[in-house]
Amino acid sequence: MRPLIPLALILTLAACGKEPAAPVAAPDTLPLVKPVAETTPGLPDGGVPGDADDPSFWLHPDDPAKSLVITAAKDAGLRVYDLQGKLVQRIDAVPDGRYNNVDVAYGFRRPDGSTIDIAVASDRGRDRLMVWAIDPANAAAPLTDITDPNQAQVFPTRLSPDGTAEVANPVADQASAYGLTLWKDKATGEVRAVVAQRNAARLAEQKLVVQADGSIGHERTRHWDFPTAHKGQDLSVENDSDPALDWQPQFEGLVVDEEAGILFAGQEDVGLWRINLSTGKAEDKPFYETRGSAKSPFNNQDSRITRDVEGLALYRGADGTGYLIASSQGDAHGDQKAPDAAGLDDSFAIFERGGQNRYLGSFKLTANGAIDAGQECDGAELISIPLPGYPAGLLVVQDGYNDDLNGMNGEPEATNFKYISWADVVAALPQLTVKPGEWSPR
Repeated sequence: MRPLIPLALILTLAACGKEPAAPVAAPDTLPLVKPVAETTPGLPDGGVPGDADDPSFWLHPDDPAKSLVITAAKDAGLRVYDLQGKLVQRIDAVPDGRYNNVDVAYGFRRPDGSTIDIAVASDRGRDRLMVWAIDPANAAAPLTDITDPNQAQVFPTRLSPDGTAEVANPVADQASAYGLTLWKDKATGEVRAVVAQRNAARLAEQKLVVQADGSIGHERTRHWDFPTAHKGQDLSVENDSDPALDWQPQFEGLVVDEEAGILFAGQEDVGLWRINLSTGKAEDKPFYETRGSAKSPFNNQDSRITRDVEGLALYRGADGTGYLIASSQGDAHGDQKAPDAAGLDDSFAIFERGGQNRYLGSFKLTANGAIDAGQECDGAELISIPLPGYPAGLLVVQDGYNDDLNGMNGEPEATNFKYISWADVVAALPQLTVKPGEWSPR
């Protein structure tokens, strides 16, 4: 592993040798990419009103064909799928549980020195972290619950409305665990979860802790608070009748570049932030803003990301090369529509992984026969390992309107996940030249 370079130095070097910005495609010429598979059955798939939200990926240690896509389904719990989108395991949520985001960590070390792979989900309903061991030998039910039942809240307190004090945060208020990503501190071997607080501009880092009985809980190591106003726009203002006037300070999309020691965090209405995990310092402004709103003092029409930015994922190549992908969800659907004037709703923006994370281009999904496109993507995952059927890697995205039912009126009848071959993304955007297979999560 290369030594960590301070983020300030990275930015200084990048500023000295700035590359020209990539050409910006007109909205009507955004490349279109077809999904090659989708998860079945769609959600809901039973009596509980399940809703697909966030995917993660687990690479099998011996046979890539047996790798899994592990997904959060909110009130319905978790769903685990194979590489063709077929359901492998159904895990119902515990009473009052609502699993919002999920991620995977490899080689979690237990007190006896043995290691296991784990999946961790944010339980938005109870403000907890749920943990499962992943067993490569159990093809029918690979995930087993090993959650510490006695864990504390992830967010026992929150900032007061005036931002001057910590106040109690009752679970019933649902200012709870929301976005989530995992990372391993290579210096200590500790696995840590970075969790976004719902309806707040706060991120918390929780160290995963093994209890005497082998269950896994967590404890706070640090947290970050971000501004609740941006360029004159109060982010706490709500407006149920006009999405252009409705704002949120919260984060959801999160991903860590462990080699660089950087956390990328998406503040939904504002943009993309970088936090240096070595120093613990966040930058004082987002490195890439959303387009804001034409009805707001925050109106940035040069941006290629609409409000709200959602799922973040990394395509990892050799020596720190690769891409950061962000879901540009927008407000083109629902009962109160506010489509983006440049047509950037329901698109995916791609940035360089290193340097100043230069914008490279965007694409949209389009239907592929019986597989519909994809709208309002909440979560995304991206793996740069060649897999059966995916020679350059696999992109998995949530589809907020599976089969485009109900005219996309804000009350989707069904949601699911779409599988996209990264080779097809590269064919649509030939400027993406990083080779697959030169990095492994193991």
